This record gives sequence, structure tokens and C-alpha cells, in this order.
Amino acid sequence: MEKGTFEEVNITTTEERVEVSLESHQYRLERLKQYHFFLSPKRNLLAGKINKTTENTLIIQYQKSKYSQSLTQIIKKSDDFERLLIAQKITHLADFMHSPIQPLLHPDNLFLLGEEIMIAHRGFMQEVVPYVLEENDFLKQYRMLVFAILYPGINSENLFNGEELLKDNFLKLLYCAESVEKMNQILGEQIIKQKEKRTQKLRLVNKKTYHVFKWTSFVFSLATIGFSLMIEHYVFRQLPQQERISRAQSQYIGSDYTGVLTTLKKDSPETLSTGAQYVAAVSSIQLENLTDSQKKAILTTFTQETNEARLLYWIYIGKGNFHKSLEIAQTIGDEEYLLHVYTKLYAKTKTNHAMDSKEKQKLLLEYETKMEHYTKKLGEEKNWK
Repeated sequence: MEKGTFEEVNITTTEERVEVSLESHQYRLERLKQYHFFLSPKRNLLAGKINKTTENTLIIQYQKSKYSQSLTQIIKKSDDFERLLIAQKITHLADFMHSPIQPLLHPDNLFLLGEEIMIAHRGFMQEVVPYVLEENDFLKQYRMLVFAILYPGINSENLFNGEELLKDNFLKLLYCAESVEKMNQILGEQIIKQKEKRTQKLRLVNKKTYHVFKWTSFVFSLATIGFSLMIEHYVFRQLPQQERISRAQSQYIGSDYTGVLTTLKKDSPETLSTGAQYVAAVSSIQLENLTDSQKKAILTTFTQETNEARLLYWIYIGKGNFHKSLEIAQTIGDEEYLLHVYTKLYAKTKTNHAMDSKEKQKLLLEYETKMEHYTKKLGEEKNWK
């Protein structure tokens, strides 16, 4: 019978910090520069930094809120129904499937802050443990995490033996689920069943609370509708986008930078994951009419401190939306970025033969003035004419 195990990683947690220690066989020292970028805080990812690097040890520290608790702590004091709700909250972890980032799927590495699950340690491709998994292996790890939440304190060996599977039909359904989506559907249905049982039990205890239970049933219905809408959103919007991102990442690895931008053409840059934004931005830079040394100089600035705005600037450059790139450059106040985008606007306006001549000359003069201003400030030659 198929069994699963968690990735062996040493995790130490304090009130405001999570420290992860990796051994030499769990990372590639020469690829850590790229890994820095994926330690930036983003959506449900905690901010991280490399605290120590040697040939034998890599120590990474993540900053967490003192009000957050690990799932390991929470599930110890939760009842069966509360653990079901927690298991349903981790559904967004499936978003990392087919991405360069692989979260460590373990209760010690996941933290509940309010109603949000925050992730501490994450691996990077095949360079830092945990390595990016194929879909089937990801499902095994995800299933192990769900079981660890629902059945704390029970060894996985006991959970997976035939006797336990025969005794617990719900466990059997989860074990046989062929996808994360199917597991989430099973969890959602079980939550609804348990809510109904709890409601019936409360009615027997106290008939005077009838009106409260009536409104609770209404909430249950809304929860069912909300769950259905969540599945619909995933199937018709999120899943196709993930497929495009996966295709773009394959094209990026093959240096097909034009293919990357074409594949992600219809996606709003702001909705892309960190990894997809990075791939799109680098592809845009590689396709720019710049020297190899200029491209290298730009790419070396993409470190842990690189913010999303700089990635979006280059993505919109690649899309030809120079006015949006200009807005971003003005916001971050980067004079080199401003000079570059004004140069792009000047060239685009100059070749626009359909534009009214007066308006065209007005814009060309405005862009030329801006370019002269930033060229003078940066001490560069006027090579935009």
C-alpha cells in the first residue's frame, strides 16, 4: 500500500521567528542567489532571509507575527470539526503546483494568523529542499498534510494500514482521491454533514434556540454556495492560468522569451504569482534592444529586495504598455527606468503616422525634454534619436 513521509527539515520556532536548517545535500550553494528572490514576502509567504551559508549548512530565518501559531499547536487543542475547517483552509497550497516554489507541506511550517494560513519555508525548483514536485508526488505530500491535521498523534503507518481504511470511510475517500480538488470537495461535503449533525444535536439540547439554528442553516447554505463558487473560480479561471504559467516556465527554461510573453499575454500582470512575474520580467528584458552588459546589469539587481513594482515595470514594457510602465517608474522614482520608458515613448510616437501632427510634435517635444533632463542627470550619451 502506498505510504507517504514528510520532508526531513530541521525547524525551530520562537514567538516571532522560524528558523530552518538544511544540510549540504539539501541545497545547491551556487544557486542561492536566485533563491534570494523567492524569500521576499508575498501574499501568504512569510519574509525570509539567509542567515548563514557554508558548504555544509544553510540556515534561513523567517519573520512571523507573534500572534500567529503553527498548525501543530492549533490542532492539538482543536476538536474534530475545527480540524476539518483547518484542513479546508490549506486549499491555496495547490496554487504552488507547477511553480518554481515548493512550500514545505508540514504543520510545523504553516501558521494561522486570523483566518489566513501563512507559509514559512519554501524550496526552489531542484536547488533548495523541498524540491518542486510532480503532480502525483505533490498530491501525496498534500494528502499527508491533511491526514496530519485531521488525525494528530496517530502514526501514518497506522493510518494507512488496511484495518484503519476499512473502519473509517471518510479516511478511505480521502486516500483514494485522485486530485487536490477532489480532496477539497470531500472535505467540504464532510464539513456540511458535520455542521448538520451539530445543529441537530443542539436542537435536542435546547429547543428554545430554534431561531439561532435557523440562521445557522442559512449560513450553511451560503457556505455551500461559496464552496461551489470557489471550485468554479478555480476550474474556469485559476486552473487555466496555472496551465499558462506552467507552459511559460517551460518556455523560459528553453530560452523561448518571445513564447513566454505570448503565453502570458492575456493575464493581468498583477494576478500572476511571484515566480511567473519574475519569468515574464526577465523575458521582457532579454527581448529589449539592450547590450548584453546592460541586460546583465539590470538582472543582477533582481535580488531579495526587488519589489513587485520593478517586475511589473518590465512586464508592461514587454507588453508595449509604456504609459503604465511610466506610471510605475514615476512611483518608484528610478531615473534610469524613467529615461528608458521615455525613450520607448519617443520612438513609438515618432513612428505613429496616424497621430495628428500637432499632437505628435507636442508629445515628441515633451518626451525629448524629459530624455534630455534624465540623460544629463545620469551622465549618459543621448542615443535615443
